[in-house]
Amino acid sequence: MLRPTVLSLLLALLVSDQASGQGVVPTMGKEFWLGYMQNYQGNPVQSLDVFISAPVGTTGLVTMPLVGWSQAFVVVPNVTTTVTIPIATAMHYQSDVIDNKSVLIQTQDTVAVFAINFEQYTADGTTVYPIQSLGNEYRIHAYYGLNGVGGLSSEFLIVATQDDTQVEITTTATTEGGHAAGVPWIVDLDSAETYQVKALNTADDFTGSTIIATQQSGSCRPFAVFSGSVCTNIPNGCYACDHICEQNLPRNVWGTKYYSVPYSTTTGYTYRILADQNGTVVTVNGGAPINLNAGQYTEVNYYNQPACFEGNVPFSVAQLMEGITCSANRILPCSF
Repeated sequence: MLRPTVLSLLLALLVSDQASGQGVVPTMGKEFWLGYMQNYQGNPVQSLDVFISAPVGTTGLVTMPLVGWSQAFVVVPNVTTTVTIPIATAMHYQSDVIDNKSVLIQTQDTVAVFAINFEQYTADGTTVYPIQSLGNEYRIHAYYGLNGVGGLSSEFLIVATQDDTQVEITTTATTEGGHAAGVPWIVDLDSAETYQVKALNTADDFTGSTIIATQQSGSCRPFAVFSGSVCTNIPNGCYACDHICEQNLPRNVWGTKYYSVPYSTTTGYTYRILADQNGTVVTVNGGAPINLNAGQYTEVNYYNQPACFEGNVPFSVAQLMEGITCSANRILPCSF
């Protein structure tokens, strides 16, 4: 496998100038919850790391609350602190099963957190949002699996922050655990419990799936959602496969206007536009309208220009790096 370095910028509200729910989505805080989805397994060099930084000095603790692991850390102003998480206890492998593999970061002062799931030749990372940026209703971006290679499928992960969290999940594809596409099911989680879901067929894609708190769970139990693919080619036919992982933002903070710019190290990129409502109309750089209904998306590949996305109702945009064979055969550096 060659490393194509696929970076997904899902729900890119940081470059949106119109968010419907709030003007700015906080990326800094004192409490963060995350989990590590399954990555490709095949090379011995692998690590799960958390990067913590702040403009002021502070201290904190990284824990896995349900397995008893913890590590204290110190942050020096404007210097990134790295904490390595034990793979054996943190990596998810099963689908449709309640697990105990959440990671919690708590600090005395405000920090920013970034996480990476690294395996030699295939890695991805994500901004980790603080608890105040989490929500109760998500419609996710993901991507196809590596078609024909067992286990390398589309996936997502739910991390509960409170006891008695109850969510209704409706996927766009059948899961490994046997839940059919379009048929909702309920999962009950307590604080620090996790729930990974993988697609049964590697050709399927969970993009457009929803994870929504039930009325019983209410609005006071926010949870985190991560999604992507164990390993995939972006787009299909652009080698080699790479892990994708990104934390989703709740749909109440989706915007109606976004900007994207090309990566400096590639000749083009892929973007996806995802709708949450019927009758969504989006234009790209003022071009022909794109009409989408709830859960539908459109994908454009090999795009090499800056783009302005505008819609009549809130929608989301994903920007992804393409595989090395479609990016002028350049070895791409990690871009986070």
